Amino acid sequence: MTEATELRDERSSRVGLRSALATVAPLVTMSRDGLVLVALAWEIDRPPAYETATAATARGDLELRELGGGTVPTIEAATKEWPVVIFAGDTIVGGRQNRIINVSVWLKAATVTPIPVSCLEAGRWDTGSRFEPGRKVDYLLRSRISRQVEERARYEHGMLSDEGAPPAARRASYAADQGAIWNEIAAKHARASVHSPTAALHDLYEREAAALTSFVAAFPCPAGATGLAVAIGGHLVALELFDSASTLAEQWPRLVESAVSAHLDHRRAVVAGLEPPSHHRYPDEGALGRMLARTRHALDGAVVGPSVGEGLDVRLRGDKVCGGALVVAGRPVHVELFRAEG
Repeated sequence: MTEATELRDERSSRVGLRSALATVAPLVTMSRDGLVLVALAWEIDRPPAYETATAATARGDLELRELGGGTVPTIEAATKEWPVVIFAGDTIVGGRQNRIINVSVWLKAATVTPIPVSCLEAGRWDTGSRFEPGRKVDYLLRSRISRQVEERARYEHGMLSDEGAPPAARRASYAADQGAIWNEIAAKHARASVHSPTAALHDLYEREAAALTSFVAAFPCPAGATGLAVAIGGHLVALELFDSASTLAEQWPRLVESAVSAHLDHRRAVVAGLEPPSHHRYPDEGALGRMLARTRHALDGAVVGPSVGEGLDVRLRGDKVCGGALVVAGRPVHVELFRAEG
């Protein structure tokens, strides 16, 4: 790929993403016990040209495994005859330790691809080699990881911008701050009075299983929705969009679990005096529009580069917003946005 082609593709990805975000509209607002979910739709809705990692692993079309003898920040994914998309925020359990997928990746058919991950279990490093898909990480921790990946990508973009280097040599690592992630998991455990022998985030999620089941049943996926906005403590904290209503429908229970765990953690933080109590449940009417407008503005300064797999990865940071997107063939496949203060 020539430099001129790269620049054209980068501009196209920004334009396409900005245009698509301008079409986002709320469909249905739902709430329970202070958690507010808003189903969204945008102009993009097409039959997916890929399998999700959840479905592909269940059918034996995707194998997730340790890379070589095992390395904390990287695993590898092997596909068969169909492309597979694995989404940022997904977890994988087993292997030498449980991990989170740092960024969304489109995996070509019949390929083996190294995937950037972070550890969610500081006290285990055993002989396991294979992974199974786990639940999604809660939106509050995902927000922190997304911000870390953006900061690292921005730094690497400045360090790796040698115009004479091939595109692969300029690809960002999409790494997060492992120490900070372990510290946040420890803080979550402390707030919930959970003891985990291996400091595993999933041990906390297991404690929350009954509450998650109840909330998932209370929040059905509306027909035609392609996205979700999450409000906790009266603030819009996250927004996630997919290129297909069928993909969202499949992912919906996992997204609700992510929102509920974040909501429960926020409530514990309020009890501990770490967060102020909320005086209202719903965000104000302009919150969604402001997040989307800030995102479109932040795209001007976004770091756009080759994805780990196919397409382009977009990392953005702006006024009270951060996030990322996977764009393939000029069209957004997955977008995750988070409220970012400071």
